[in-house]
Amino acid sequence: MDNLFNVNQAAFILKVHPLTIRRYIKEGRLKALKVGGAIRIKEKDLHEFNKDYTPNSRSVDTGVKTKINPAKSFTMEDPFLRLNGRGASIKLSS
Repeated sequence: MDNLFNVNQAAFILKVHPLTIRRYIKEGRLKALKVGGAIRIKEKDLHEFNKDYTPNSRSVDTGVKTKINPAKSFTMEDPFLRLNGRGASIKLSS
């Protein structure tokens, strides 16, 4: 007879959150039984799932390519350097 694990135990074994285990069960990726109102996972089913499991296999592709802009250098025309007021003036020596 196989050992049965609850959701928390399976999450601990796979090093994921218990809600992730519940999502895998709902998606049909992980087989589970309902025993007395509680969800149980057979040890052999957990090992079978663990063979194909890679924790970071989920990649999200938004389809949007982001362009990285180079850092801008400060000039005397920068509005931040033209601030006037108490403690806001900066004197740069040339």
